[in-house]
Amino acid sequence: MSTPFLQAFSQLVVSRLLSDGKLEVRAGSEAEVVRWLADYLAGPAQGFSLISSVSKALVNCPDVEELFADDDEIKGLVDSLGPHGR
Repeated sequence: MSTPFLQAFSQLVVSRLLSDGKLEVRAGSEAEVVRWLADYLAGPAQGFSLISSVSKALVNCPDVEELFADDDEIKGLVDSLGPHGR
């Protein structure tokens, strides 16, 4: 089960990828993608690279139709969130 921090982080990442045109999801499934990512980061991804785990989770999510961002782009997105998640 994910934490509130991972839920918020996942929401920011998914929202930014969607708004930047780097992620396509099944219509109406943004919340499911956020939950999938947060749960993956809290479970199978523990102890592994955050960036590659985000990519892997999104690629394997059944509600994601296409991920257009590579690990470098995801790293840039995460870095841009800053200390206050903006």
